Amino acid sequence: MPETGWAQAAWYVPSAVFWMVCVIASIRFVLSPGSVERSGDRTRARAVLARGGGGSLSFMTTWPGNTYWFAPHADAAIAYRVRGRVAVTLGGAFGRDRARPDVARAFVDFCGERGWTPVFYSVDDAESASLEPLGWSRTQVAEEARLDALTWTPAGKKRQDVRTATNRAEREGLRAEWTSWAELSFRDRAQIREISEAWVADKTIPEMEFTLGGVDQMADPDVRMMIARDARGHVVAVTSWIPVYAASGIRGYALDVMRRRHDAMNGVMEFVIGAVVERLRAEGCRVLSLSGSPLAFHHEEPDADLDGVERFLRQLSSLLEPAYGFRSLANFKKKFQPEFTPMWMIYPDPAHLPAVGLALLRCYAPGLTVARAARIAAGLRATAREKASAVA
Repeated sequence: MPETGWAQAAWYVPSAVFWMVCVIASIRFVLSPGSVERSGDRTRARAVLARGGGGSLSFMTTWPGNTYWFAPHADAAIAYRVRGRVAVTLGGAFGRDRARPDVARAFVDFCGERGWTPVFYSVDDAESASLEPLGWSRTQVAEEARLDALTWTPAGKKRQDVRTATNRAEREGLRAEWTSWAELSFRDRAQIREISEAWVADKTIPEMEFTLGGVDQMADPDVRMMIARDARGHVVAVTSWIPVYAASGIRGYALDVMRRRHDAMNGVMEFVIGAVVERLRAEGCRVLSLSGSPLAFHHEEPDADLDGVERFLRQLSSLLEPAYGFRSLANFKKKFQPEFTPMWMIYPDPAHLPAVGLALLRCYAPGLTVARAARIAAGLRATAREKASAVA
């Protein structure tokens, strides 16, 4: 330890200055008008959603990173992100008046006044129908898998994997636990972070955002979790579930995060999701969404029947498959024999698609530069060729 005055100053002053800078920077951020405004808008948007309802993805609009437009003469709002000159919405409008055609038209006018090209991204059939008066083009970008929690059972030959997983879990001493982040112990949270970090480390591209949540989103008090513990009480698998609102309140939950330890029992995810069905049935909730599988569909049309945009999206899906496994995820969901419904991107003109594609890339991976994206794409193409050669 330093003993002289100068030595003590040299020892303590740098750290004191460092912490002073951190504190001042934090105070400036918290008290800045932009931060306060965004926080207030998010609180207001959350209230609009809770009292009026929305689609399966609408709760994702409450995540940080979104900007909000509130309908001036209706109880509705739209969450969006501006990238370049493109305003990309996260789903459609939400709130009591979300289906009114004048809501979407007012948002389009709002964007036009600012020189932005609006794109409605990941909207369901009902939301797409409300946008038909715009006369815009649409392209399917994902497919949502839904179960009716009140009537679904694991019976039937095609759901054999779910029954097998449940029986094996019982033999191996696994148990499912419906909980929340606040209810977990420090050790449980550390184990979940470890599982998530291992999952991210396996990917060749950064963890995505926008319509794909992570551990940070689990901490929301309205998010529920179903975890699997082994016989020792260790967390071996984790899923998180975001609420799906109707005007009458929560009508179900949608899957967000789904991750497991590398050495977890085969079939642990089938076991966990089966436990969620039972839980929601006990609570009287009908809607259980396994969420959308981006760029992956349970049946695919021949290439000859696709237009240029659809062929490009299929090629992009093939490119991303080695890194994210969207098609593998879609195949996993088939085990539950869900109802598949399309999710759409609604856009004004195909000529805008190059800018829209870049905007979507920047929504999902904000820190990803075009140059790095090109390098990653080259690596993914090489991986795809290697796998194709191995199969051949």
